[in-house]
Amino acid sequence: MKKILLLTALFVTGCTYYTEKQSEALSQNVYATNDSLNKARVDLAYYYSDQTTRLVKPPKKKIDIQPIYQAGDVVKDAKAGEKTRVVIVPSQYKGDKVVVVDSVEYQDLLKVKAIAEQLKKDNTNLANAKENTDKELAKQAEYTNKMIKDLNHLQSEVYKKDLAILWRNIIIVSLLVLIGGYIYLRMNRLFVF
Repeated sequence: MKKILLLTALFVTGCTYYTEKQSEALSQNVYATNDSLNKARVDLAYYYSDQTTRLVKPPKKKIDIQPIYQAGDVVKDAKAGEKTRVVIVPSQYKGDKVVVVDSVEYQDLLKVKAIAEQLKKDNTNLANAKENTDKELAKQAEYTNKMIKDLNHLQSEVYKKDLAILWRNIIIVSLLVLIGGYIYLRMNRLFVF
């Protein structure tokens, strides 16, 4: 009875109001990550991917990804014995020049006006994605809080109804016992009216 009442209450209050399987911010981040990788913009893919993971609940069992290190190569500025990590890119990047953000080559790119404007626009888009992600997380938190409040309210209503049903059943059983006792006494003529 409780389950039916609770499910009915959820349908009546419109539970679909709370659950949105996919948000606009999530869609934008996922597609921006994919587009960034397809256009050899790993720098952007890294940040869009980071925003995506903020919106998606971690899996119960994550896929284990391990870095690749260059054998025999030691980083001079890092901890003793640490090897140089190798960045591996898909074959579609074959023949492309690799430029690391904040390197000398990157600074040279910034000197070209068109590239500097494009990177400025890309950074603005990243900032907007972060802002949209923050808004979406706040909205999800608000919905979660509202769902918890509504669930607690519905549970208290169910408890009140259960208590009312219990009292009704006690009264019914008491009346039945009284009627049965009256009939029994009447049949045995112990009680005369």
